[in-house]
Amino acid sequence: MECPKCKGVKLEKKDPSKPYWCPACGGVWVSMENLSRDFDEDSETVMSDHEDFDGKTGLCPAGHGIMIRARIEGDYPFYLERCTTCGGVWFDHGEWQQISKHHLLDNLTDHWTSAWQRKTLHEKEREAFIELNKKLIGDDIVHRILDLAALLRDHPQKARAMALLKQETA
Repeated sequence: MECPKCKGVKLEKKDPSKPYWCPACGGVWVSMENLSRDFDEDSETVMSDHEDFDGKTGLCPAGHGIMIRARIEGDYPFYLERCTTCGGVWFDHGEWQQISKHHLLDNLTDHWTSAWQRKTLHEKEREAFIELNKKLIGDDIVHRILDLAALLRDHPQKARAMALLKQETA
């Protein structure tokens, strides 16, 4: 198997119970049946200042063609690549640690669904909208509005409460 990111570099496997890894870039190839296993990564695969390979996808190391990408949000957003044929996932250098840190392994395959991508985009847009409003109208008012919105969200008289708020702010 060849690394999907490094041209001509063969993936290595030190132990049958561990995933394949690239000695050049530190990426890790995990087959579908091993995705649920928790791997203790070797020093070659821990995070460091290595060349950024996240800007491109690659070919499935098992020879099934080009992999598809999914954006993973977190402290440092990144893309994971997955083979649509065998289900294996390519983790660029340090990405396995991020997935483990944020407890995303249980629902990892969901990240490639359009519903998950829409949900993630919606959450990101909401956070940006709230941050913008904090800058424009202040932290305290935004927090009070969010608290009031939470109280009214399922209230049977929500429309009446919104009318009252509109009247009182006019």
